[in-house]
Amino acid sequence: MSVDYGRGEYVKLLASRDAAIRRLVDGGYEFVTNAFRPGAGPKGVRTKDADTLVTRLREDGYQVEVATAYNETGDALPSMASIWRKPKA
Repeated sequence: MSVDYGRGEYVKLLASRDAAIRRLVDGGYEFVTNAFRPGAGPKGVRTKDADTLVTRLREDGYQVEVATAYNETGDALPSMASIWRKPKA
């Protein structure tokens, strides 16, 4: 059974379990979303993959980082990536 902790609690959970995500949070990055890695989306369903989202965010002027994606209980999602952004300085 999953529990919805909300976005803030989700980010805290991620940062507590993954040092790379802790560095992103400490570096001022904001969690955007989890997205399927290229070719990993479900067949027959239109989805935007992580590479497309990263490209779009960079075009919009953000610094973008990609990290391991996790579900709401902290289990890694190998077919997905978490997308993080912060405004360029």
